[in-house]
Amino acid sequence: MNAPAEKVRAPRPGAFRTAARLLRLCMGGEVRVAIGGLLLMLSGSVLALLQPWPLKFIMNVVATKSSPPAFLVATQRFVAHLIPIGENKMGLIGLLCLALLLISLGSAAISVVSTWLLISSGLRMVFKLRCRVFEHIQRLPLSFHDATTVGDSLYRITWDTYSVQSLFNEGLVPGISSIVTLLGIAVVMVGQDWSIAVVALIIGCLLLLLVRRLEKPTTELSTRVHENESRVSTRVEQTLGGIRAVQAFGREAHESTRFANQARESLRANLRLTILQTASQSGVAVLFACGTAAVIWMTARRVIAGELSPGDIVLMVGYTALLFKPLETLSYTASSIQGSVAGAHRVFEILDKKSSISDSPTAAELKNPVRGKIEFDHVSFGYRPEQSVLRDVRLTIPAGSSVAMVGPSGAGKTTLAGLILRFYDPVKGRILLDGSDLREITLESLRQQIAMVPQEPVLFDVSIQENIAYSRPNATEQDVHAAARAAGAWDFIQALPKGFDTPIGERGVMLSGGQRQRLSLARAFLKDARIIVLDEPTTGLDAQTEADLLATLKRLMAGRTTIIIAHHLHTVRHVDQIIVLQGGELIQTGTHDQLLEQDGLYRHLYELQSQPHRQSVEVP
Repeated sequence: MNAPAEKVRAPRPGAFRTAARLLRLCMGGEVRVAIGGLLLMLSGSVLALLQPWPLKFIMNVVATKSSPPAFLVATQRFVAHLIPIGENKMGLIGLLCLALLLISLGSAAISVVSTWLLISSGLRMVFKLRCRVFEHIQRLPLSFHDATTVGDSLYRITWDTYSVQSLFNEGLVPGISSIVTLLGIAVVMVGQDWSIAVVALIIGCLLLLLVRRLEKPTTELSTRVHENESRVSTRVEQTLGGIRAVQAFGREAHESTRFANQARESLRANLRLTILQTASQSGVAVLFACGTAAVIWMTARRVIAGELSPGDIVLMVGYTALLFKPLETLSYTASSIQGSVAGAHRVFEILDKKSSISDSPTAAELKNPVRGKIEFDHVSFGYRPEQSVLRDVRLTIPAGSSVAMVGPSGAGKTTLAGLILRFYDPVKGRILLDGSDLREITLESLRQQIAMVPQEPVLFDVSIQENIAYSRPNATEQDVHAAARAAGAWDFIQALPKGFDTPIGERGVMLSGGQRQRLSLARAFLKDARIIVLDEPTTGLDAQTEADLLATLKRLMAGRTTIIIAHHLHTVRHVDQIIVLQGGELIQTGTHDQLLEQDGLYRHLYELQSQPHRQSVEVP
C-alpha cells in the first residue's frame, strides 16, 4: 500500500510583494504624515549633497593661487558687511567653514523633525496592525486555538507586528532617501567626470548584486529566529501558567533545562543570522574600499595631468563617500526588509486564516425573546476527519426544560454543549433553535441568548465588579449587585478589603474555588439569557459549598432551558431529562427514576458512585 503523499506547503510570496501588502494594509490614515516626513527627509538629503563643495573650495584656496569663483567673492563681500570676516583668503576660508556648519545644522534640524514624523507614523501602524491581528485571532474558531499555543499567538501579536515599523522606518523610508541621494550624486559626478562616476557606479552595481544574492538565505534565517523566539515565549507562558504544579512536584530544575534547550535553539538561530549579516557587511566594506581607492587613483592622476584641480580630489572622494553611504544604507535596508518580511509572513499566516465559524450571507438575528427549544437532528462531529466524536445524535430539549448530559470521560458531553454555542459546526446534521438552523442565525445574536458557566471559572485580573459585568458591559452597578446577591456572592464580596472594587489576580487566584464559581454564576445571572450551559459547575468543591451552589443553580435554572454536563450524578437527579452518552452515541434518555429502572450504563454509574467508599469518585 502506498504511503499517503506528504502535504506540500504552498510557497510563500516574495519579500517585496509581502512588504507591499503589509504597507497597503497599515498605511491608511498615515499617507499625509508619511509623505510630509519623507519630503522633509529628502530635502535634508539634498542639503547634505552640498557638503563636499565648501571643502573643494577650501582646498583650492589653500593649495593654489588661482582666484576663487566670482560668486564666492561676491558672497564674501556681502557677508563682510554683516560680520567682521575680512575680504582676504582667511575670511573666505572662514565663510566656507561657516557654510559647512550651516549645512550640518540645517541637515540635523530637518533630520530631527522628519524622523519624529516618520517614527510616530510607523508606531501608529504597529498599533493598527496589533489591533487588527488581536481582533482577528479572537474570532478564529476554537479548532485554531486548540492547535496553537498561547505563547505563539502572544509573540505574533506583541512582536511580529513590529515588522511593519521595521519595514517602514528601516526599509521604505531610508530606501527612498538613499535612491534620491544616489541619483543626485550620480548627476553631480557625471557632470564633473563621467569616467570616474562610471567606476563608482560599477562598484555600486556589484553591491546591489551581493544584496540580491543574500536575500533568500537572510529571509529564511530571520524566519527561523522568529519561530524560535516564539517557542521560547511559549515555554515561559506554559511554565509560569502551571507554576503551582511545577513547584508542587519540585520540577523547577527540569523546567529550567527545557527552557535552556529551547533558548539554546533560539541562540543558534540568532548566531547563524548574525554570521550571515556580518559576512555581508564585510563584503560591503571591501567593495567600498575598492571603489574609494579607484576613485582616488583616477582623480589624482587627472590632477597630476592638470586636468582637475586639487579641490576636485576632495570633491570626488567626498561624493564617492556620499555615494557609498546610501549604497550601504540600501544593503542594510534590504536586510531590514528581509527580516521584517519574516515577521510579516507570520502575521499574514494569522490574518489569512478564514474562520470556519462565521455568519452565512443569509444569517438573521434572533428575535427576542427566544423560547429556547433546542433540537439535534442526526448530528455527527469530529475534530479530525479520521476521528468521530459524536455520531448521529438525535435529541429534543423542550423550551424551559433542564437536561443533564452524563457519561464517561470522552463520551462527547462537552463537545455536544460546544456545538450549541457554535464553537464548532456539525460535520453532518443540524442543530435547531426554535426551529431555525444555528448556521442561519448570526453568531452575536445566538451567543447573546446563551450563558455558560464553565467547569473552571474564567476570571480576569481586574476588579470583581468588572468580572461580573463581563457578560453585560452596559449593566448598572445596581444590576451587578443584584446578580451577586442572586448568586450568593454578596457576603464574601462585602468581606473583602475593597468590596466590589477588589482585584482578584490572574484567573482569580486570590479567591477560593467556591468563590470563583459564584462569580461565574453571578455573571450568568447578570446576562439573564434564556439558555444556560453548566459544565460540571460543582467539580472540586466540598460538600457544603456544593450544596449551597446547587441551591443557587436552581434559582438560575428557573424558567430557562438548561444543559448541565455532569459527572456527579446525584447533582442532576431532579432535572427534567437525562441523556447518557458513550463513545459519541446517545445510548439512553429519560428521567433519573426511569433510567434507574433500566439495566444500563446510567444505573451502573449511579450505583458505583453510591457506594460509601466511592462517594467522591468521579466517573472514569
